[in-house]
Amino acid sequence: MEEIKNMLKVMQEEIRQQNVDMQDMKEDIKNTINSNINEKFKCLETKNELLEQKLETQTIKINNLERTIRKKNLLIFGVSEDEKSYWDLEEKVIDIINNVINIKCDSNGIECVRRLGKKGEKVRPIVITLTTMGLKIKIQKNKKKLIPTPYYIKEDFPPEILSKRKELQMEVNKEREQGKLAIIKYDKIVILKNRNQQAEKQIMDKKKRVLSESPET
Repeated sequence: MEEIKNMLKVMQEEIRQQNVDMQDMKEDIKNTINSNINEKFKCLETKNELLEQKLETQTIKINNLERTIRKKNLLIFGVSEDEKSYWDLEEKVIDIINNVINIKCDSNGIECVRRLGKKGEKVRPIVITLTTMGLKIKIQKNKKKLIPTPYYIKEDFPPEILSKRKELQMEVNKEREQGKLAIIKYDKIVILKNRNQQAEKQIMDKKKRVLSESPET
């Protein structure tokens, strides 16, 4: 009887050990699977980060390119849409620049003109691409002469920059209410420290205009 008991104990111990071994095997398999999954996940995560970095870099390049393309552009609003050809439209623009804004300009100062957007019920604005930054700055400085007319001029900003500038305008208004000299420079708020700094900025702008009188290549 004692021998049978001992045999049962041995068998029970063997079964217990087998259960332990099986549990260890399960844990090993589980850990191996988890390890493989973690490695694959880390690999995917790394690839995703690289793709995001690449996308960010490409976005910056595209934005810079678009900014360069629009650099010498202006939008003019309120010009009746009854032209029959490109030349009619160009002639209208040149006439407004010469006789309303009072800046000397001929076809050599215009790289191209076009209506913006699809034709509809509303009069579309005109995108003017000028041949020099100097001419653009002169037009901008004299745009106040358009006040008594149906025309007005704006910068040709990309849609995302326009949206950003609208958001910034509220902050600029708050800064000005506090007596600060706040302006929007493309897509950022610039606080001018004092009137002298504002005067210095105007001098620098004037120097830039002198340097930009010749056509850019």
